Amino acid sequence: MKKIFTTLLVALAVALAACGDEKTKDQADWFLTPEAVVDGTTVEVSCLTRFGDGVLSAVGAGFIYQPVGEVAFGDFTVVSDCRVDGSRLSCTLNDLMPEMTYVVWAYADLPAGRVQSAGVAFETGKGGGPDPDPDPGVAKYKGWAELPAVQERPDDYYYAAHYCDGKPGGRNYSVCYSRDMHGAIWVAYPMHVSYTEGDAGGQNKAWKYDPVIPSFVQPDLSSSYKNSGDGDFSRGHMLASNDRQSSVATNRQTFYYTNMSPQIQNGFNGGIWATLEGNCHKMICSDTLYMVTGAYFADKTKTCKDKTGNTVIVPTHYYKVLIRSKSGNTGKPLWELAADEIECAGYWFEHKVYSGARPAQFIKSVAWIEEQTKQTFFVNVPNAPKEKLNASFWDI
Repeated sequence: MKKIFTTLLVALAVALAACGDEKTKDQADWFLTPEAVVDGTTVEVSCLTRFGDGVLSAVGAGFIYQPVGEVAFGDFTVVSDCRVDGSRLSCTLNDLMPEMTYVVWAYADLPAGRVQSAGVAFETGKGGGPDPDPDPGVAKYKGWAELPAVQERPDDYYYAAHYCDGKPGGRNYSVCYSRDMHGAIWVAYPMHVSYTEGDAGGQNKAWKYDPVIPSFVQPDLSSSYKNSGDGDFSRGHMLASNDRQSSVATNRQTFYYTNMSPQIQNGFNGGIWATLEGNCHKMICSDTLYMVTGAYFADKTKTCKDKTGNTVIVPTHYYKVLIRSKSGNTGKPLWELAADEIECAGYWFEHKVYSGARPAQFIKSVAWIEEQTKQTFFVNVPNAPKEKLNASFWDI
């Protein structure tokens, strides 16, 4: 019965992928069916295409994959760092969940829009415990504790994962981006000293389009947001530049336009929000602190413009949710811990000028923020005590 159910889910996943706004009608003209070679939780995927030599290297191309289970679909992950050999596209998928069914598609972003292949399903083997990191201090396990649930909004939401081009290796952050809002809904990421120690942030401010998400849905933020009458909004980082100091290459990804959101500078982005970002560093531990930074839109009436005049919706609220082990040094993934070994909390702010306020005044339970945003956080940590709030634990 399980195998039949999973087969149905795989078929539905492939159908859903073809129902979005991507241009899949003529996919057979460009791609053959991908191939997947499984070795435990590492999978080599490749796809032969009908593009001429040099085309795949010139356009954005890669693979999209998604776990499929009996309870729910998992998060889409986009991998753009792939190998090109003539008309063949290939890459290695690491750190997949053990004994899990996945569906994978190849894609290419052409000037007329995205085209993608048919999907192919594969099942991973048994896991062998945590994979070693390039930096052994990073607590990196199979499955990502910080990820919220995917919401199926194919006409609006784009999902992407970014990987560290420099130290410490592994993942950098994941983003849910809204085409309608012209901005991020949330950005999820791990926090560990191997990401934050260093001084790479002062060496570059290379604002640029996110290479994974089609550029035509992104605002042009090569300069600040334009706001008639009330002063310009700053390009507020969802994942702060100061949170990624280990290498210039890793820090540079925090300047992608999809990681930006329009924020009041004086009294918010440069005030209480910056204080919150800095204070979160106090909670970093050897087990890793996991975080989601999000924007919320109670209404869509407040707008601003990008450099070329495109309308961007200004969030009415911003929030952060955090989760970590209580002791900070269990050496185990969060999903193996009991509820009383885990702490989580959130911080909720109206987007306005603050004077004399402290972040601790705005602490909320994660369940409370879920109720406001209709998001589901920490889906890979089943014992997360989201209803409980131990405010005294958080030194923020």
